[in-house]
Amino acid sequence: MSASLILYVDHVSQPARALSLLCRAIGVSHQEKFINLMKGEHMTKDYAAVNPFKKIPAVKDGNTLLLESCAALRYISSKYDTSGKWYPQDLDVRCKVDEYLDWQHLNTRAHGMGYFRNSLLLPVLKKTIPDKSVVNGHKKELGRIGRDFEKYFLGSKPFISCDHVTIADLLAACEFEQPLAAGYDWQDPVISFIQRVKSEIGPEYDKVHSSMRELTKSLSEKLAARAV
Repeated sequence: MSASLILYVDHVSQPARALSLLCRAIGVSHQEKFINLMKGEHMTKDYAAVNPFKKIPAVKDGNTLLLESCAALRYISSKYDTSGKWYPQDLDVRCKVDEYLDWQHLNTRAHGMGYFRNSLLLPVLKKTIPDKSVVNGHKKELGRIGRDFEKYFLGSKPFISCDHVTIADLLAACEFEQPLAAGYDWQDPVISFIQRVKSEIGPEYDKVHSSMRELTKSLSEKLAARAV
């Protein structure tokens, strides 16, 4: 346990949610410092002193500073998870965790966030209407991603690398939730996968996702009101 572990997060961010949920699941003592993305707090001089890239999340543990979420997930699991469950030592299992974490950047992450931003966030902030061609492009890619996830990463397994949840599953579920809240219709097995991860985490899962869902609801209402 280490109270020196600090997460700089906003739970509207997918990787920030994954890090918060990991720390809660492991039971490691930590602080969560809230940086409000919608208010631009990540762009302030104070936050730039922590993260010069001005991105969320960031993790500080004593003298160790990590600005990339996947590196932070690996670090926290390796240092604080005594069960060895979240980032398994077995190389055959761990390599599949790493493979998904590397793959998701240009797939689940890119197009899930792209769908969310272009269907809701940017139209509300810029007071425009969603660009259907851009939204449909992300929607098409999300369909492919769902199929790839089913056929390659899951197969007949309940989770990505083995028969229990790991940091790869945690991040995947958090990324899948973003376009889902924005109206994307994930099909099985993605929906069932999300439910399995949620069951493994327990009540903290919905608690950590609540602010993102509230933001998405607010954005949807504002967009709908403008269309009337």
